[in-house]
Amino acid sequence: MNEQIQRIGQIFTPHAFRQMGRVRLNKIRFVHYTSAETGLKILRSQEILLRNSSVMNDFSEVRYGFECLKSAYNGPAGGRLKTALNIIQPDLASILESNFNSQILDMMSETYLFSVSEHDGEHEDMFGRLSMWRAYAPRNGVAFVMNNTPFLCESNALQAFSSPVSYVTPEGFQPAFEEVVSEIEKNIDFVKSIGGNMVHELLMIAFRFAAQSTKHPSFREEKEWRVIYSPTILQSRGQMTETQMERIPDKIMTLQGVPQRVYSVPFKNYPEEGFLGATAPDLLDSILIGPATDAQIIAHAYVAELERLQVPDARNKVRITGVPLRHD
Repeated sequence: MNEQIQRIGQIFTPHAFRQMGRVRLNKIRFVHYTSAETGLKILRSQEILLRNSSVMNDFSEVRYGFECLKSAYNGPAGGRLKTALNIIQPDLASILESNFNSQILDMMSETYLFSVSEHDGEHEDMFGRLSMWRAYAPRNGVAFVMNNTPFLCESNALQAFSSPVSYVTPEGFQPAFEEVVSEIEKNIDFVKSIGGNMVHELLMIAFRFAAQSTKHPSFREEKEWRVIYSPTILQSRGQMTETQMERIPDKIMTLQGVPQRVYSVPFKNYPEEGFLGATAPDLLDSILIGPATDAQIIAHAYVAELERLQVPDARNKVRITGVPLRHD
């Protein structure tokens, strides 16, 4: 990471910057809990699906994050931010506000997500996390434990970005917002030097990610990160190129009885653009078999599928957790 990029991260997205540093330093892996049926589809297609937040349980959370951001922006720290922005460029505050407001509908209705959780420690390697099994894979479930490399790549190859979720109340959101304002004030000369257009873009991204990655503190144990994709925003900027559509194509699928548009991200590297670690052999650390009546049968199927994908040491990568299956 070059010095300027590091400094920009510390100023405009300090929470995400720290969390990415922590995950990288501690070699924390990520995990995705799902049904064994869906997990097999992921392996066979070698792609993950980004789903619209409005058909996921994340929809109310995007609204929650936006309300936290609006409250902070309309408070004292927001007033300080507007003053700083107008020092950088006259009318920059009003331009930013107008442009962000114009994207709210897209942010609410055209945000596409893939969620993972942090996975760390021997206990979770053996058993997974009980609360996550219960919430996302209570019966015949699996958990894909993944290496963190593609999630932390400093690359624009996919125009889809990882963001750590912040678990705060609206009042708890205020200090995080004020930290960004204070960093801009302290580094005003540097911020002016990168230009009003760049500051505008950086704050648009910071605001959008803050709204899309803030949840109520009661969900803290999920330790969630989100892969966020905003196709309509790319379209409005003229960035929805043929190459972009090939890398993350859209399709219409019926999921849980609901026909819907999804975007698919293939297990593919783009080494020339610094995006690595996304192929199945590199990405998959292990697969945990959760509460299931036929855990051995599921495990055998997954070993066979990993062998087909030429994942090394497939038999030892598939682990039966033995988490008891609860009967209603």
